[in-house]
Amino acid sequence: MTQTIKFGRQAVRRPAFSINELSFSSLPLSLAEEQRLAEAGEGVPEDAVMSRVLGVLVEVLNARAEGELVDAGWLMENLTPSDLEGIVAHLRGEG
Repeated sequence: MTQTIKFGRQAVRRPAFSINELSFSSLPLSLAEEQRLAEAGEGVPEDAVMSRVLGVLVEVLNARAEGELVDAGWLMENLTPSDLEGIVAHLRGEG
C-alpha cells in the first residue's frame, strides 16, 4: 500500500501558539509572506527596517488570528527580539 505525499500549507498541521493570551494558528508561511519578509529591509534606512518587519508580522499574525487582531504597537509592547525570530522560525517549520 502506497502512502500519498502531501505538499502545501494546509498539509502541515501543528497546534496553535499564543502570545500573551492571544491565539494564532500555526499555518506555515506562504511564499508570498516569505517574500514580503525578505523584502522588508530593501531600500529603507536601517532604522526603518524593524518597522517594516513588524508591519509584515502584523499581516502574518492577523491572517492566523483565532480571535483578536493585533497591530504594530501591540507587538512592540508584547514581544522581544528573540520572540520575533522564534515566531518566524516556528511558522517556517524550523526547530
